[in-house]
Amino acid sequence: MIKYAIGIDIGGTKISVTLGTSSGKILVRKKILTRTCRESKACLREIGASVAAILGEFNIPKNQMLGIGIGVPGPVNSTKGVLPRSPNLPGWEGVPVCRLLKQKLKLPVFIANDANAAALGEAVFGAGKKMKDFIYITVSTGVGGGLVMNGQIYEGAGFVAGEIGHIGVVPEGKSCKCGGRGCLEAYASGTAIASFYREMSGKKVTGAKEVGLAARSGDRRALQSYLKGAYYLGIGLANLMNILNPEAIVLGGGVFMSSPATYWKALTRSAKDHAWPEAFRTTKILLSPLLGHSGDFGALALVFKNTRP
Repeated sequence: MIKYAIGIDIGGTKISVTLGTSSGKILVRKKILTRTCRESKACLREIGASVAAILGEFNIPKNQMLGIGIGVPGPVNSTKGVLPRSPNLPGWEGVPVCRLLKQKLKLPVFIANDANAAALGEAVFGAGKKMKDFIYITVSTGVGGGLVMNGQIYEGAGFVAGEIGHIGVVPEGKSCKCGGRGCLEAYASGTAIASFYREMSGKKVTGAKEVGLAARSGDRRALQSYLKGAYYLGIGLANLMNILNPEAIVLGGGVFMSSPATYWKALTRSAKDHAWPEAFRTTKILLSPLLGHSGDFGALALVFKNTRP
């Protein structure tokens, strides 16, 4: 019997609401705008209405609809179903997201940090399907991650485990939006790559995608910007290999979709140069097969993983 779930991937500007199956088929995807501050509860009502519309359209039997999964940026108290703090979603702090949606839709609701959810998506649908221990890292505007240990997401005592973007890679280095200095995110993210290019070229760019297009068109400084980001990302991977020695590190995010061909080679070389040889040899570095849709699959995986008999 086919089982279904609703996935809700909440981003800083857009929200994706999907209906998917346990085999990984997405039947429909709807996009709505993210609203924050005083409009946060109105946005939650809009999410509920979108889910209700999808359920009404497909008319799936109750015994086949397992529940709703939600991925959100920032720390998440998955036990209480709330966001204790959310720099990217002001006004959502303390809102009982799970309880409100459960009351409206009469379905089980599961919530997790978006990178943790994406890691679970890899475990259920992607590169980690046959692994018990791996690390998922997303490199886009920022750098995030999730730790899968013995087949389960490890959240940590304060629900902030897996904040890989805030590993220190340069002592007293560039300022990071977290308030620290020298974080991986400040050197390896898409934002960092764009910053490197602006510093080298004096040209105005808004993100790594533009730099990637310039690099593939032969712009030497654009290529150097990407390779610099790859170098620091490799240091971050080496630190994780040395500390945890997982079966694999799975990489995803927008930076990999726009990167020049030499980017992958540069980051794996940097990881090899900075890791203990045995740790590097026994840890695979893989590109996510869910690239571009990890948020959707992650939100769906929250349901399928938590409702398995």
